[in-house]
Amino acid sequence: MTAFPIAPPVRALVRKELREYRHHRMIVLTATILPIVFLILPMANLALFDPDRSVGGTNLAVGQAMFCFFLSPVIIPATMAAFAVIGERDQGTLEPLLTLPLTDRQFLAGKVIAILIPTIGASFTIYTAYMLFVLLAVHGPVREPVLDWTWPMGFVLLAPALAAFSTLVGMAFSARAKDIRVAEHLSGLVLLPAMLPVMLVVTRTIPATPVTWLVFVTAIVVLDFLLWRMALRAFDRERAISAV
Repeated sequence: MTAFPIAPPVRALVRKELREYRHHRMIVLTATILPIVFLILPMANLALFDPDRSVGGTNLAVGQAMFCFFLSPVIIPATMAAFAVIGERDQGTLEPLLTLPLTDRQFLAGKVIAILIPTIGASFTIYTAYMLFVLLAVHGPVREPVLDWTWPMGFVLLAPALAAFSTLVGMAFSARAKDIRVAEHLSGLVLLPAMLPVMLVVTRTIPATPVTWLVFVTAIVVLDFLLWRMALRAFDRERAISAV
């Protein structure tokens, strides 16, 4: 018995999705290579940090490193979300899937959960590895700003909300687009501008305080809820199956 019980059909769909991800090359590459890149770049940025040559000082160096981690839960779900509906349709598996005893809510919930699990897992894993690297190997003036507790707080709060936002946007385009690449490109047009508030914080245009993070996460959660409601209203089984 879990704190948030999930209906058996949703659990079955989640298991099915997680199994099938392993057979899709682009999804595997996205879920493995991108997290590695998002980890190596911040580590290299701090390891090579030189206060005498750095433009912007330690705050900018730390902000640049953190931006990669805030970007990871936005970029990683893109391919999986774009594949969620249109990929199933292209493979001819969408119609059989929708004939199962799944409501629209359960179908969308299963797809979203199956994307959020690897996305949040990968995002938290690389951030944990980054913090361990800082504790063990980073010294000098950049160490203290990196270990400022407000950064972990912001990441833990925002990462799941950003991942849900990216997933819901990607699935919305997946349900309407005619091609996976088109769905990915359209999602990017929406997702990257949505990172502007985070950019303002990592560049210290807006201070990285608990209040700032709470305001941001509240706004994103409200937006996620609205996107979920819109997805439920917009999802059309017949159109999803017959779109060509």
